[in-house]
Amino acid sequence: MKRILRDTCVLFALTTLSVFVISILWMGFTDEIKLVLYLFGLSFVISVANWFLDEFTSLPIIWNYVVKYIVAATLVLFTGFMVGWFYKSNFWMAFIYVGIVFVFAYLIDAVKAKRDIDFINDKIKNKKQKIAQ
Repeated sequence: MKRILRDTCVLFALTTLSVFVISILWMGFTDEIKLVLYLFGLSFVISVANWFLDEFTSLPIIWNYVVKYIVAATLVLFTGFMVGWFYKSNFWMAFIYVGIVFVFAYLIDAVKAKRDIDFINDKIKNKKQKIAQ
């Protein structure tokens, strides 16, 4: 299942890239294409920021998520004001958007961590059984 999901994401990315390249060559940069490119760039910047947080901080997991949420929301808010996604009166929407994405990301991360823990525990159990024999 993991491989199918990964292959689906790769195929989707290649399809989207192909459609965008053809659309850009045919019609230029439309508002929709600019939006997706802004979102891609913003996602890249947030991913790099998260990588730095993971590599150079050793916060407890809950504080790690809180700091990542604040950093991501700040980047979304800053980018949103720069490109006109938000008005000053509805800046709070950035925190809701980031919160929704973070809930999904947290759930995916929790499921992955649980699987990793179960896998490691099974390996330890099997090794102990071999030693006991």
